Amino acid sequence: GWYALHDFYAVDWPRWNALGVADQEAILLEATTLLETQAHPPDGHSACWTLLTQKGDLAFLHWRRRLEALRTEETALSRTRLRAYLRPTYSYLSVIELGTYELAGHAAAMLERKGVRAGSPGYDDALKGELERLARPRLFPEVPPGRYVCFYPMSKRRGEQVNWFDLPAEQRAELMRGHGAIGRKYAGQVVQVISGSVGLDDWEWGVTLFADDPLVFKKLVYEMRFDPASSRYALFGPFYVGIRFAPGALGDVMRGAVAPG
Repeated sequence: GWYALHDFYAVDWPRWNALGVADQEAILLEATTLLETQAHPPDGHSACWTLLTQKGDLAFLHWRRRLEALRTEETALSRTRLRAYLRPTYSYLSVIELGTYELAGHAAAMLERKGVRAGSPGYDDALKGELERLARPRLFPEVPPGRYVCFYPMSKRRGEQVNWFDLPAEQRAELMRGHGAIGRKYAGQVVQVISGSVGLDDWEWGVTLFADDPLVFKKLVYEMRFDPASSRYALFGPFYVGIRFAPGALGDVMRGAVAPG
């Protein structure tokens, strides 16, 4: 799917506040123009959030088809005058992916309802086509419209006593089916985008949640903590929570004004 870059920054407020109003406005105009351009690329999607807590102030998300395009967006911000007043706090590189555990089951069920049974002539080709049909909109989505975002990286345990990757594929699939059942209870309240990062970054997956009610993040993650796929086998990194804003509202955000949802 899309390659994904999560890019987080803290504002150097003492230096920023020392600028005159005219300088601030000129810098914000340049940065706003960039963000508005990035929000409508020819191939991909971008969005921005203002972060809570001292983990940062601004978050930028870019989805692109190629790493070269992500690098272009990353360096574009570095060339603006605003970048001199930002300090990087975290970044994460990954690629949107789907768990094959459930997708294959959904595809097989769809074929079953169409009367195409496993083992019948042409079944393998039909299954491949159904998998591609189901996967494409989930591998190359638009950024969901939720006002709030929650991002965290995670990995599966690889200890001497508990090792996810030593489990048989069937057991992993069964555990993930139970895990997915919890997530489906929150359908319509939260959209989850999973991106894989094995070999790309320090953790194995990035999880990005989008919702119009931030309490849904807490409820969902809390309930999943009791599921064996998490309680026994998962390791979690830092959590980042933000409020989405339109690129044209960057000036308001830098002045401490966030429009109510």
